[in-house]
Amino acid sequence: MNKKSTSFFKQIFIILITIAIIFLLFAGVYGFVIINNPDVITIGVGEIYTLTPTKSDYSIRSYHAGVVSPSGSNSVSGVSLGEGVVGIKYSYFDREFYKFRVVEAPTEMLLNKSELTLSVGEGFSLSAKCNSGSHAFSVTYKSSNPQVATVSEDGLIKSVSTGECEIIACAYNELKSSCKVTIKDAPTSLKFSKSEVVLGVTEQFAPKLEFNENEASNSVVYSLSDDSVLKFEDSVVTALGCGECVVTATTHNGVKAQLNVTVKELPQEVLLLVLPKYIVATDFEVLYDIPKNTAANDIAVSVSDEDVLCIDEKDPMLIHCLKKGSSTLTLKLKNGVTASKEIVVDDFKSNNIDFTTLNQYPSLPTGCEVVSLTSVLRHYGCKIDATTMADKYLPKRSYDYYCVSPHDYFLGDPRSRDGFGCFSGCIVKTAENYFEDNNIDDFVAVDISGCSVDEFYSYLENDIPVITWVTSGFVDPYHSGSWTVENETIKWCNHEHCLVTTGYDKEKGRVAVADNSGGYNYTVSKEQFEKVFKGMGSMAVAVLKK
Repeated sequence: MNKKSTSFFKQIFIILITIAIIFLLFAGVYGFVIINNPDVITIGVGEIYTLTPTKSDYSIRSYHAGVVSPSGSNSVSGVSLGEGVVGIKYSYFDREFYKFRVVEAPTEMLLNKSELTLSVGEGFSLSAKCNSGSHAFSVTYKSSNPQVATVSEDGLIKSVSTGECEIIACAYNELKSSCKVTIKDAPTSLKFSKSEVVLGVTEQFAPKLEFNENEASNSVVYSLSDDSVLKFEDSVVTALGCGECVVTATTHNGVKAQLNVTVKELPQEVLLLVLPKYIVATDFEVLYDIPKNTAANDIAVSVSDEDVLCIDEKDPMLIHCLKKGSSTLTLKLKNGVTASKEIVVDDFKSNNIDFTTLNQYPSLPTGCEVVSLTSVLRHYGCKIDATTMADKYLPKRSYDYYCVSPHDYFLGDPRSRDGFGCFSGCIVKTAENYFEDNNIDDFVAVDISGCSVDEFYSYLENDIPVITWVTSGFVDPYHSGSWTVENETIKWCNHEHCLVTTGYDKEKGRVAVADNSGGYNYTVSKEQFEKVFKGMGSMAVAVLKK
């Protein structure tokens, strides 16, 4: 072989080596970029994705055209399921690579809110989520009424004025979903539905805010005065340890509301205070008693025979007596402590309690309420007289009647003919004062105001005399005056009177009472009794033996 031939083959060899090196360099750069690029762009079949070239002179190439393919000067579209690489070429050695994953086109799209209430000046970020395994990178948003609320390209809603509109989200394949938006005025004040809550350790409670009419705030920030007592998470407070804590809610415009939470130990025992006998078609509330300095808020109620006793769907502490029979009612606390009682439901017709009546005169001319309580306590064997109850245990306010609630105090002096009187809450407090001062823990006074007449008669059927608010002589009640105390309107009835109901007879249509305004027993027609009882707000107190 001559030198000329050798030189030719040498040149060919050098050219081939050079091409191989260039190819390997290109493949290495390509592989390095793809392998080390952590971002994978996900698009749906038929979806268009716009690339952002950094230079004006470029070309776009797909290395897997069957999966993702150029669809314009600077965009690509998903063709079929799979993964593919797209490159932007500026020069032979200057390229950008993008890795795409193509998934199914969406068939369902959900928004993070289907309904939303905002106040004027408040915003919210709306986002879309498609059904599993699909994707909708290109979602557009539109407001049905921009004068009420506007929405940006990325779903940020901005309220403009009061009213209603729809925010419509649309995927690239015309799949749509909407959110109904109501815009109200910014809050001027608000409050929690409960101002105070008592929890046992480990119990939870979901505070609820109440806004004024036509006011709202979607953005509310909660804070705690003591995070060793409570934890707030996912709109629920959890009791961590004994103590007191204030939960403060602050709206987007700075308006605040506070909830006082007291945490105590969970009780290790619980006592049911429900009656053993109830009349058919009666509704009753599940009453219970727990030891002092304990608390229970998370309570479950169950019954053994749902054909006899039925738990109300909305209020789990309300029981409906459906028909004759017996059923065991069980109350269970969060820590597993339970109490049960068998309840008999029947069509009871009558019962009369042997009861000794006291006379409020001459010592307590306007103290009918405290005398009625005293007569019931003496019925149960307590050695106490009415004047001691009135002087020592009855909460009283002598002046400014119209600034005081009779639920809390006796208005005036029961020893004076100028005294007004009091309502059920004050008598319950009087009994509690007496029990505490005399270390009596086997009785409890219960405010049963608002009960139905059949539930009222059920107490009598169980030999429990009931302190009852009526009118003197059972005349028809009418309001003689009213005043407001802490946003509550107090209505006072003329001839307000309190006595003890001791029996009933449905067949004869009579109700027996022990009237301390003279110290005598008599009966009144069932029709007139119920009319007056309801007219006085169905106000009553029962003293129960534990």
